[in-house]
Amino acid sequence: MSRNPRPSKESLAEIPEVDLSKAKVIGRGLKKDRRVALRSLRTALGKTQEEVARAAEMDQGDVSRLESRADMHVSTLGRYARALGGKLEVAIVLDGRRYVVDV
Repeated sequence: MSRNPRPSKESLAEIPEVDLSKAKVIGRGLKKDRRVALRSLRTALGKTQEEVARAAEMDQGDVSRLESRADMHVSTLGRYARALGGKLEVAIVLDGRRYVVDV
């Protein structure tokens, strides 16, 4: 099992395609608890719901609902991530160690 640390805000800011200043950060507590909402990430990447829908082979309404959901299938989230140009990683954290799960 590999141990991959979470990227810092600074390292994410170094990615030129992602302008995190436009992204709404959720969970303003400890840095490890900060998350970026799907809609905010899409917006920061300058992509529309329609563009993501085409790339993910979904309807625009499905993308809208996905961005509003608290619960979703890993496969659907993976399609969304690929449509953004990324990939989905699922990790389990045990005693401070992060293990990326093969899904």
